[in-house]
Amino acid sequence: MICPECGAMDCQTRFDEFLVLEFTDAGYGTVHHLTVATYMIQHSSKLTREGWLYERELLKEFLVNNKSPKFVHKQNRDLVDGSKRKFKIASRDGVPVINKTAWSKTIRDVRAENADAYCEDVSAWAKVVLDEAETILI
Repeated sequence: MICPECGAMDCQTRFDEFLVLEFTDAGYGTVHHLTVATYMIQHSSKLTREGWLYERELLKEFLVNNKSPKFVHKQNRDLVDGSKRKFKIASRDGVPVINKTAWSKTIRDVRAENADAYCEDVSAWAKVVLDEAETILI
């Protein structure tokens, strides 16, 4: 099935497979933060408007500001703490918050035959998605 949000075939299945790889092999897991944020940006129906903007900002922190996931987690601890957070991240209605349905790269462009290729491709995918997402006004 072609995804109406990213334009890729069977993207959810591929995402699930990648999560298994990332949690079972540390070499793949080094880009987990990029995989999740990038996938979520392309699938805005899973997020609220504020959640989508937050995920886009996370990618920017990782890719532009070169901050580590550990640093960003510590920096954002109070912001995302459920008892302190002032916004919802997950969508309750499943309606996409952006209209973009065609992306230059999707999860289908990521090779998984080895950790090096995987990390290289996830990083490239994340960079393209951030560039495209930064042009979206919501």
